[in-house]
Amino acid sequence: MKKLIAILTALIMVFSAFSVLAVNVDSAYSEFESKHPDFIKSLTDNNISETTLKDFIKDIDNYLSEMSKTTTITKSNFEKCAMDAIMDVSSREKYYTLQDTLIILYPEAIKLAVKEKKVSSEFKPLVETVKSIYFGKNNVGGGGGGGSSSDDEKEDEKTEDKEDVISPQPTISFTDINSSHWAYDSVINLAEKFILNGYLDGTFKPESNITRAEFAKIIVSATGSVDPYALSTFKDVNSGDWYYSYVSTAYSMGYITGYPDSSFRPNDNITRADICTIVNRVLKAENTSVTVFKDDSSIPSYAKDAVYALNAKGVINGYQDGTFAPLTFATRAQTAKIIYGAFFKTEE
Repeated sequence: MKKLIAILTALIMVFSAFSVLAVNVDSAYSEFESKHPDFIKSLTDNNISETTLKDFIKDIDNYLSEMSKTTTITKSNFEKCAMDAIMDVSSREKYYTLQDTLIILYPEAIKLAVKEKKVSSEFKPLVETVKSIYFGKNNVGGGGGGGSSSDDEKEDEKTEDKEDVISPQPTISFTDINSSHWAYDSVINLAEKFILNGYLDGTFKPESNITRAEFAKIIVSATGSVDPYALSTFKDVNSGDWYYSYVSTAYSMGYITGYPDSSFRPNDNITRADICTIVNRVLKAENTSVTVFKDDSSIPSYAKDAVYALNAKGVINGYQDGTFAPLTFATRAQTAKIIYGAFFKTEE
């Protein structure tokens, strides 16, 4: 089961029902904390602040409020609406660490929720409590808005299943990439795993570049979970940065080394040569390639074995003119192709 699909499901169970009470976030948060102190403590002990949790709730509430302008949110469609909200909000950079922390802390509960299509025991009391409060007030609009229930909505309450069932994962698609694109399968597969995300306007932007910080998140997400306790000493990576845990995890695993001046340069775009170097530090593939790219002399010495090792494995092929262009910045589509080919294609 895909781990980040699982985390989205868990986030729905924990936060989406809660978000409808966010007319007063502080009050709702206090009620949640009083009923589930161990859950809150497990997050705060792992450096997830109350501010982060409250911001998440506010963002979910704002999303549902906007959704309610065009879609009536009822008991029967609540989880589907919440899934849409969670997918959007949780893909934002500032919540990356929250997602991975929940994966680390509650892997079995999350896995059970997805596999059994039911709310896990850890989260069910919260869901039941919030649903009872919310629907008991006949508030069927998004964001806790007022209004009386329609006959159809009352019928929803009568016929609601006795067990909470998780909505199916929506099909992922982007407006600017289709099945004819050379990287389509790689992009969609990684998007479904939430290793690469799209943008709020529905695009993927396949020709945009990837920063070094973004690639740190990608390699950590592709190879395992982030380690919230990992440390790094790069002078330009601070503990408050959204990418800190990803960079620190990648560093502790030996995937990245940074520059001689102790910098990581997180906001610089990453080159094709550096991506190959990092990926092969994970794979440890041997250079058995018989191919020699026409621009071989442009491949940095530290990257040559990695480039040709990935070429031997069929992960990279270079361009039609026989070059590899090692010093050009990698695009999002190229990155998807390399990551999918290196870590996931053989699973199918």
